[in-house]
Amino acid sequence: MHQFAPHIIVIELVRPDDAAPRIKQLTPSAATLLGYGEQELIGKPVDLIYAAGNDKALWQEALADATDKNTRQSPSARLRTGFACEIVTKANDKIQVLISLSVLSNPTPNKTDIALLIQDKPVLSEGEDFSVESAFTESEERFRQMAEMAGEWLWEQDPEGYYSYSSAAVSQILGYSPDEVLGKHYTEFLTPQDKATQQHYATSHRPFYALLSHYRHKDGRQILTESTGLPIINAAGKLLKWRGVDRDITARMHFQDALIESEKRIRLIIESSLSAIVIMDSYGIVTDWNHPAEKIFGWTKDEAIGRRLDELIIPPRLHAAHRRGLELFLRTGSGPLLNRLIEQTAIRRDGTEFPVELSISPLKLGNAYIFSGFIHDITERKRLEHRFRQAVESAPNAIVMVNKSGTIVMVNAQTETFFGYSRAELIGQPVEILVPKRFRNTHVGVRQAYLATPVSRPMGAGQDLYGLRKNGTEFPVEIGLSLIDSKEETLVLSTIVDITTRKATEAAIRQAQINLAIAQSEIKIAQRIQASLSPSAPIKSNHFEVTGYCLPADQVGGDYFDYFYRNEDHLDMIIADVSGHSIGPALFMVETRSAIRTQANGSGTPAETLKVLNNFLFEDLDRSDYFITLFYLQYNITNHQLSFANAGHPPPLLLSLFQSECRELDADGLILGVNKNVVFEEKTTTLSQGDLILLYTDGLTEAENADGEFFGLKRVNDILVQHALKSPQAIIEALLEQLKQFCRSESFNDDITLMIFKRH
Repeated sequence: MHQFAPHIIVIELVRPDDAAPRIKQLTPSAATLLGYGEQELIGKPVDLIYAAGNDKALWQEALADATDKNTRQSPSARLRTGFACEIVTKANDKIQVLISLSVLSNPTPNKTDIALLIQDKPVLSEGEDFSVESAFTESEERFRQMAEMAGEWLWEQDPEGYYSYSSAAVSQILGYSPDEVLGKHYTEFLTPQDKATQQHYATSHRPFYALLSHYRHKDGRQILTESTGLPIINAAGKLLKWRGVDRDITARMHFQDALIESEKRIRLIIESSLSAIVIMDSYGIVTDWNHPAEKIFGWTKDEAIGRRLDELIIPPRLHAAHRRGLELFLRTGSGPLLNRLIEQTAIRRDGTEFPVELSISPLKLGNAYIFSGFIHDITERKRLEHRFRQAVESAPNAIVMVNKSGTIVMVNAQTETFFGYSRAELIGQPVEILVPKRFRNTHVGVRQAYLATPVSRPMGAGQDLYGLRKNGTEFPVEIGLSLIDSKEETLVLSTIVDITTRKATEAAIRQAQINLAIAQSEIKIAQRIQASLSPSAPIKSNHFEVTGYCLPADQVGGDYFDYFYRNEDHLDMIIADVSGHSIGPALFMVETRSAIRTQANGSGTPAETLKVLNNFLFEDLDRSDYFITLFYLQYNITNHQLSFANAGHPPPLLLSLFQSECRELDADGLILGVNKNVVFEEKTTTLSQGDLILLYTDGLTEAENADGEFFGLKRVNDILVQHALKSPQAIIEALLEQLKQFCRSESFNDDITLMIFKRH
């Protein structure tokens, strides 16, 4: 039985004399096979992928058969035509494939959709034959296997619309088990609003795409899905079944509803804001004006909307600059005053000028911009700031002035430096913004107690005090408090000294001690993990022997080897190299070993095991930036046949008795963790008496001596030939001994793992 990888392209034929049908839709696997992105082929003539000459003639003949005028007169006659040919990739490479054509539907009287099923042409043994029907049979089997691993709900229905297959994902989407779905009509799970409108699909021969369906979950709530269904029709035009998929879009639809509610809330926020909010278009015309803007500037909303902004709130001497700035942004996309908190002079309706603090944010809507301005009247703050600057602006320490309620009314330049906030960000905020969260509740009580008996004194004598920067970091401080009692109000002046330098050395010592303890703990954990992975003893029998050894470069290595009986007839052997060292790679070795041992109860081949292992580990490896190379061998104890597959690992060496050169055992395959659904090549060979196999990690061949010379495969080959008649353990000891002599060292820069299998 051959394995096929199906790829589907849907083309649209416009009659009566369309010589070049165009590609309407294709699966991602079809695009990958041809070397294109999915969107690159949409709308292109299908002739683009066919080779010239006889193969193109085959295509044209098959297309003519599939769309024969007599056939098209009968809607139920769905013809399928198949042939073998070459197709051309984007890189102009030619691929031998099998193609079958199936007329799907007639969307309009002048258009026909045709599905092309493209499958890799198998290499047939002598006497074997191939048919398109057998390909479809195997496709059925693969569909069911893939469905069980998919996150979307894949299903099949008989021609009347009763479920004949359901993937396990139906439990996640609708809450029913597959057994509860089988035999039920698809309309039983729809809400009443969809039962009537979707009743006709069961008897229709036309596919449907992205159909919005309303299902009722087992617990009663409504579930929204996008449904896609494809009729499966045989060569005689008979509808065999329906096959389709449902994608849960409930969350997405709820998000759209929430967006509408959000827009309503935004309108309420604008009107209830304490700040003046003014919105203008790209022509400088006011389009929105909230109630605080009416109070600050004196113009009503009706008076302001539709007028130029500069005529309403900008002093005449600044009109030209405003218009130049607007033109510059619309021309270049750059504006020096945008997305910043700035101070400017504004003008009221009565002509008086006053200081404001504003921020202007542009927002692109389609091909135009709108500009939102948030404006505060800072007249009172400016008066207080002037007084503060005269008194304390030149002080070397941070000075913060707060009122009786604990609100910051003034800060100096050093406060901005210490805490990372601008004045504008601090004024009006509670002083606790500068206090770490864990101390804030206590600080409120301390502040109130000070106001009850105000005396100039240091704060928190005998305690460690900390300030909180804008970026969330803390720093040690000393604080002095003074009372400023004026006729207008009671103010507290805090003088803050940064004592980070004094504390830095103590903190560094403590952190170093903590880091050392953590590192030692991680190493111990990783050592215990690694020690538990490798086999505790060799496997010996009357017919063969296998043993291994791992020499880590550091206290913990990233290598792994294993051997075990899969069953009474098969011995599995694995060697792997996880990138990196310490606890991370050690954990991946545990995960890898667990996954392999889990598969050991089945009858999987090396290539199948690697494919399952790669898909199982892919997400974890991708997120952690690790990867794994691995070589998998399976020895048939009965017939002495060795099967093997490779995931980017150095090929093992096979040495036959009385031979002077080793042979590499290699097969194509990517390292684990690079791509999903990798197909690994599997090869076989038969072992004779005396044959031995060395599996190793690249730490062996890439070990360097003082002159920068690699140990290399040639030396490994010679050592194996010299000691071929010895036991596996003795051969490993000989390899390590000569490696240490070559490098003149007992330790190495990379982990070195060796495993030897020998047939007696």
